[in-house]
Amino acid sequence: MLLRDSFSFLKSVVIQVHLPLGSTHDPMLTGNNGRWPMPSFASDIHPEYFSGIDGAVWLDEQLIERHKSARSYADLVRHAWYLRQRDSRLAGELLSIAQEVGAGEPGGVDWRLRALLTGAELSRLHGDIVDAEAALEQVGEQLDRLDQADIILLGDWSFLSAELSLAKGRTSDAQAHLSDAIAHYAGDDTRRLMAEGALAFQQQYERPIEAQRRWDDHFAQALVAHPATQAYVQAYRGSICFQFGQFPDAIRRWTDGYEAALTAGALSMAIQLAAMIGSSFANLYDLPTAMEWKERAYDLAKGTRWPFSVGMTLASMAETTVTLQNHVRARELFEEALTYIGDNANTRRHVILFNAYGNLLLELRNPEEALSLFDRGRALAQTLDQPDIEAPSLAGAALALARQGDLEGARQAAERSRLLAVEHQYPYHEIQALQALAEVQKIHDHGDPRRAIATLEEAVTIANTMDRFVVRSDLFSALAVNYESLGDHERALHYERRSRESWQRNFDRQNGARIQALQVRFDTARAKAEAEHHRKLAEAEATRAAELDRANQTLERLGAIGQEITARLDGESVFTTLSRHLHDLMHANTLFVGLKDEANQVIDIRYRTEDGKRLPPRQVPLASDNLSARCVRDNEEILVAWGDRVNPNSVAGTRHMRTVLFRPLALGSRVLGVVSVQSDRPNAYGPRELLIFRTICAYGAIAMANAEAYQQLDRAVGETREALQRLVQQEKMAALGQLVAGVAHEVNTPLGVTLSAVSQLNDSIRHLHGQVEKGLLTRSVLTEALDNGRELAALAQRNVTRAADMIRTFKGVAVDHGSDERRVFELGEYLSEIMSLIRARVAGNGNRIEIDVAPIQMDTYPGALAQVITNLVANIADHAYAPDRPGRIILRGRSLDAYMVEIAVVDQGIGIPGDILPKVFDPFFTTRRAAGSMGLGLHVVFNQVTQRLNGSITIDSVLGQGTVATVRIPREVPGFVPAAFFPVHA
Repeated sequence: MLLRDSFSFLKSVVIQVHLPLGSTHDPMLTGNNGRWPMPSFASDIHPEYFSGIDGAVWLDEQLIERHKSARSYADLVRHAWYLRQRDSRLAGELLSIAQEVGAGEPGGVDWRLRALLTGAELSRLHGDIVDAEAALEQVGEQLDRLDQADIILLGDWSFLSAELSLAKGRTSDAQAHLSDAIAHYAGDDTRRLMAEGALAFQQQYERPIEAQRRWDDHFAQALVAHPATQAYVQAYRGSICFQFGQFPDAIRRWTDGYEAALTAGALSMAIQLAAMIGSSFANLYDLPTAMEWKERAYDLAKGTRWPFSVGMTLASMAETTVTLQNHVRARELFEEALTYIGDNANTRRHVILFNAYGNLLLELRNPEEALSLFDRGRALAQTLDQPDIEAPSLAGAALALARQGDLEGARQAAERSRLLAVEHQYPYHEIQALQALAEVQKIHDHGDPRRAIATLEEAVTIANTMDRFVVRSDLFSALAVNYESLGDHERALHYERRSRESWQRNFDRQNGARIQALQVRFDTARAKAEAEHHRKLAEAEATRAAELDRANQTLERLGAIGQEITARLDGESVFTTLSRHLHDLMHANTLFVGLKDEANQVIDIRYRTEDGKRLPPRQVPLASDNLSARCVRDNEEILVAWGDRVNPNSVAGTRHMRTVLFRPLALGSRVLGVVSVQSDRPNAYGPRELLIFRTICAYGAIAMANAEAYQQLDRAVGETREALQRLVQQEKMAALGQLVAGVAHEVNTPLGVTLSAVSQLNDSIRHLHGQVEKGLLTRSVLTEALDNGRELAALAQRNVTRAADMIRTFKGVAVDHGSDERRVFELGEYLSEIMSLIRARVAGNGNRIEIDVAPIQMDTYPGALAQVITNLVANIADHAYAPDRPGRIILRGRSLDAYMVEIAVVDQGIGIPGDILPKVFDPFFTTRRAAGSMGLGLHVVFNQVTQRLNGSITIDSVLGQGTVATVRIPREVPGFVPAAFFPVHA
């Protein structure tokens, strides 16, 4: 059921308040345990727009009744103004009481207008837009009639009018009201900066670069001190970071703004910022943290019972739930969000909701409902004049219409989406529109993919022009499927490969983003720990000045301890470091660390010590009443002073501890485990020990999360390295295969000649034998037969010898390829043997091999050298010369000095472009991927030269004139073990 509390103060409805004695509202919002002094503020007509804890006089429900008759009208209105967002229910009750108190109280026009403003704000927050608008109109009319209207009150009226305009979807009116508020606030720096922050926040949606140019320097020079000002300014700064894809910076800015908004009681802004922080984490692919923040926003909104806030946070949770592939739950959240929103859908966030829910319904094959949502989103986006969200609404509508059979309407919607994207230079939305148009065309053409292919190819062309834009793999997959249906398997394979590449690039980018998100979470946890240090230090200064030096020393030491703890990357060393420092800084007979095991629902207490001795590990069920389990379940610190009472949680075999302290190892709301220190002294842990323990536990949580992340990363790197080693081995086998192909070709010729000679010799002998049997043998016939036989035998012998020599050479080189042994050999002879084996592979299209290598004795690894030369020459054959334009391949070798040898492989082909040359040694880089090349040939060459042969390699090229690969290696290679698989560029 939709909860919609109406606080229409204008209707003069007196709310009778009956509050139970002793009841209190949220203790987090009550300073000094609800016992604040109650001075009169009747003379103060300028209450702060938002007030922090120190500036507000908080009331609990009990005090309303107790001081109802003793409270002035101004006091009550001031408290209601401060509480209008922090506790809107209580603010409404205070306004009702003020109405009773003020019935016979003369004067105070400004306070009565302040009461009307407060009622208007409460009505807006609770979705009563008509009442809010009426209230603001009444205030405006009364201000116009005043001879000297209060300028600050005018500014507050303008600010609230801007908020109402935003709720109605009138962004231009909102910006005009904010500009008026800034002018009225000229004498109040805090309010002025807050209004400027709100205006900058709105302007960055439409023109981020112009907004940044206008506001960045301005805010950098201003004194942004008040928490409300910080909330609005940080909302703008974070949004600029978000617009330009700087999500970690956006999170940091928005987190600061969120904390400031909570402090100031600006809950509407706090809810909005929490949801936006969740969206930033979603963009960093840290979906669990994204959902945590969005649930935090929802919990805040649910406590306020403001329909718009509740609906928008539900919608935001639904979007992340869709990404988590839980479509059933996502639809439930979207539907619940729509019940809260009702007919009050007037903001940019509503368009995003309609588009997101529409896309989900398309996936669930419900195009009718999806079309209704897309149409609502398009109409609202047009009203808001925000084409960046109108274009996706049109693209979604095109898909929905196509799937309902309205192909002409679908085509028109897709075309309008594309024109809108082109007009406003949104290439991503243009690609989205083209994909929708391609689907429409394919349905219209009864499955004929030709027009769809042309449209998708156009989308690929646009994507290729976008700097640092990674095309989604589904675009290439669609092209692959369409080409396959045409029977063009070569193009289908090409786009299937591009789809895999795009998926891999997106996957890599997601991993990098997750690491960024992890770092942001670590930074946030560290910042909170440091903030707690400073807060505790401030308390110590106020109560015990004599402890200042000691507190400073402790703080410095904790900073060093934090660095030491967070540098550890395995659980055992983290525990050892924690244990050492905790024993140094506080009394602890017993210390243990337990880690939460979600799968088995237990706390695995792996690390336990008592009186310096290591105890065996144990497990505690997570559902038990054990203090460790309660600490983890509730994510709360537990301190119990048992004294001499029996501790029901005592473990058999351990002695009684009089003071026990438990604290969760937590990063935000994510609990990793628990740390406990226990002492046999009564009341062993005071404020100093609690500060030390909390700080070290915060660092311990970061360290444990670091260790977990490092283990995952180490496994991923190991798997990647193994995969690369396998690919490199495959490349080596491919090089050996080239030798086999060359030898097969070369050996085939002499064996064919031998076979022919032997066949002729056999025929000659049979002929001679027939002459003998017939008695026709003469001397001349015998002589001719013997001469012919001698020539044929010699020919066969020469060719058999040649084939045997080639096979013997191949066996030697093949053994070198397959083995990892070092031996002594003569360089010129060895390279000639290699060239003879791959000559057929290289010279098949007319290329000529020229060898100019001096006789040099080498003591190195011939297999590695053979692979280097084979790959370099093969690379020339593949890239340097066109099939119809053969050329020269020159192999030179000479001594540089007594120790070093230089081998150059030279061609006079097309050369290598300058932008490609620095990448030739990179793994998987190739310009012939469509031809099946893996891009490992030159990478293997680099590794073999630099690691196995202990040398260096350079490639120089001039476009159109050829390429020179220069290898410099020692004659005698020292013992060397490969240590890496990737080239390192200077």
